[in-house]
Amino acid sequence: MQSLHEALDWLYQQKKLKKREDLSRIKNCIELLKIQISYPVIHIAGTNGKGSTASYLNRMLMLSGKKVGLFVSPFVISFNERIEINQEYISDEDILLYIDKLQKLQADYQRNYEDTIPFFELTLLMALLYFQEQKIDILILECGIGGLLDATNAIEKKVCVITNIGYDHMAQLGNTLEEIAFHKLGITRPGVPCFTTVDEELLLYFKDYAKQHDVPLYWLTPEIKHIDIRDRGTKFMFRKDTFQTSLDGVYQAYNAALAIAVMQYLNPNLSVELLKEAIKTTSWPGRFEYITPQIILDGAHNLPGIQALSHSLHLKYPHKKIKIVFTALKDKAIDSMLEALDSVVDSYYFTTIEDKRSSTLDTFHTKKKYVLYEDYREAIKKARENLKTEEILVITGSLHFISQVRKFLRS
Repeated sequence: MQSLHEALDWLYQQKKLKKREDLSRIKNCIELLKIQISYPVIHIAGTNGKGSTASYLNRMLMLSGKKVGLFVSPFVISFNERIEINQEYISDEDILLYIDKLQKLQADYQRNYEDTIPFFELTLLMALLYFQEQKIDILILECGIGGLLDATNAIEKKVCVITNIGYDHMAQLGNTLEEIAFHKLGITRPGVPCFTTVDEELLLYFKDYAKQHDVPLYWLTPEIKHIDIRDRGTKFMFRKDTFQTSLDGVYQAYNAALAIAVMQYLNPNLSVELLKEAIKTTSWPGRFEYITPQIILDGAHNLPGIQALSHSLHLKYPHKKIKIVFTALKDKAIDSMLEALDSVVDSYYFTTIEDKRSSTLDTFHTKKKYVLYEDYREAIKKARENLKTEEILVITGSLHFISQVRKFLRS
């Protein structure tokens, strides 16, 4: 029997042979595996905030007595985080069991169709097999990239959620916000409600698309008011009720409001008290996460995420000096990300990570004070040693980075 490491290593190595132009392969595989999706699905797309929104929904549904499946990407600590039921990750034993089935499927598929099933599609199939066997009541399904041609879009849904639209994955989705929005809106279906907090500049595009495709559209932004992040967590008003999250960041008000609106649509009789309790007790690692009162991890990994982080730091710590340990993957808009951070940052510790997509130290350009460390562990060690009482240290730039940092800090 193969080890978990060997099995996951095989899974990571599975690449597609040709560019995905439709969803026929994943649909075919669902049929071949005789997967039946008999439960309602909440489908979430967007540039940022998908994970937090999914976490709020997960907590709400659990507190209302549902057996909830959750599929997210990427993970922060371990692969198991991608697939969970009622906040329990899929076990190593189950991963091995399903990878064994998927290896057989892959061999048959290559032989019969002269094509390969890539990593993300195989992972989704693993989740669907697991959820079917465990007989879940409802599934929260997070898109990988985009929406229209994302493998998750092969699954029919009861509700759609689009968090926001920003510049990320442009090679796959396009170079304008409208092109990116077109891909995200691809998850919608005629007659299926779509809830969004997209920026107002794209609202007309969303309304036109929704009208042409018979999509009931709910834009929630005007209903979100009085956002306050001065204390720990985020306080805000939505539809005349005041909510308090345990998660920091202005954007958490929007993510939480999306979850509240979806729950009120699915179950109009759900008590506001239950929703408040769910919002208050939701956690999500790597998103404005306090390691100590002075050290924050944030998985912002693209320009919209960094802009949101910068805005939250400005509001929360107007009288503190902000130091940042930063690295990013080389395909990101690093110059723009640093430009957004420069408005709140006092100094940087630039570093690299153990990833073939990692940027190199000569990538980073800023007029702010900075030091360079090839080893991120050394960068964090020096940053912590030099941290003064009036300073806040933020570690950010990449979810892959945050994943490695959390493991390092735990050890």
